[in-house]
Amino acid sequence: MEKPYSDLVTQAEKSVAGVKDPELRRVAFEKILDDLLSKPGKEKPRTPSSEASGGREKPSAKPRGKLKPGGPQAYVEELIGEGFFAKPKTISEVRVELGNRGHHIPRTSLSGPLQALCKKKALRRHKAGGKGGKKTYVYSNW
Repeated sequence: MEKPYSDLVTQAEKSVAGVKDPELRRVAFEKILDDLLSKPGKEKPRTPSSEASGGREKPSAKPRGKLKPGGPQAYVEELIGEGFFAKPKTISEVRVELGNRGHHIPRTSLSGPLQALCKKKALRRHKAGGKGGKKTYVYSNW
């Protein structure tokens, strides 16, 4: 028959009784008790909390539903779904809109996801005249 939890705690306490440093004694106690609780081929003894619950273990955390993918690409895909790219937008305009929605993403972290969406044919990228005659890329729906 297995030893009850209180006997294992007593055994662990006796094992660390000679250790003078309180922190070292605490760590050693935890390690010894853990070793006693996980002896191979033996079930874990009933802990006071499991005894109080009639021997039933607490149910493990419920698995959560499938998480939505996050990150810059998912945020841009959301904009596509809402028709944001009906008119061509620069990367700066995309960044500002995402910032307005609470997603503060650096411009350098948006170029890769935008290009990936262009490769998937979710967006179209083309050069347009920018400020001061400088050519910049704009993104729009196909």
